[in-house]
Amino acid sequence: MAEWFEETFGIDVFQDRFQAKGTSKGNTLRGFVEVAEPRLVAQVLRGLWAYRCSREGCTEPDPKREAELKSWINKFTSELEQASALSLEESFRDFSGDTTLPKLRASIAADLIAENPEVAIDRVQTYCVKRFRTLLAERGVKSDPKAPLHALFGAYGKALKDEGAVSEYALPTLRVQHKLYEGLNSARNNRSFAHDNDLLEVSEAQFIVDTVLASLAFIERIEAARRPTQL
Repeated sequence: MAEWFEETFGIDVFQDRFQAKGTSKGNTLRGFVEVAEPRLVAQVLRGLWAYRCSREGCTEPDPKREAELKSWINKFTSELEQASALSLEESFRDFSGDTTLPKLRASIAADLIAENPEVAIDRVQTYCVKRFRTLLAERGVKSDPKAPLHALFGAYGKALKDEGAVSEYALPTLRVQHKLYEGLNSARNNRSFAHDNDLLEVSEAQFIVDTVLASLAFIERIEAARRPTQL
């Protein structure tokens, strides 16, 4: 079981956080289902179902019963995906014709769903650079190709202020977000796979990613409200 989880999903399934109900294989699996990111649980359950169906003598002899079980697993995994707390679609958008963007978004999603935020940090930073460059270009604001992420966000935040796109109550939050993107840029350069670095602790990387996700989702809501006035 440990080998299957490691080889198929890169997961140490017998880590302590999955064993609150006990250390047996059944209890460990139950703990994993309760604790892990729902989309990851859905992927694992589909993988386990496929493995089970590939084993001789493991399927139900009654075709009707087998169909009922298949229907249940499909329904349950679909519900898990809908229950995910990750706001990936709200934060990471397909905003241009850049052919690398779908692959970048898919790679970020795969690592975040697999609960590897420390691995995703460098690509999250790359996405943010692309997004803010595009948002500035849409406003006719030129950006230095060598400008760091936080400088791009600073220029974007100034554009929002000049447009009156955010209220006086949100402006202080934008100033705080400038430091957020400066921190993300530093983490990417010094604590990610972008270079030969020691990775961030998972909890720290998750905190940074969660905060960036919330910021990007807010920005996308601002941009969505702005578009009708451009028609």
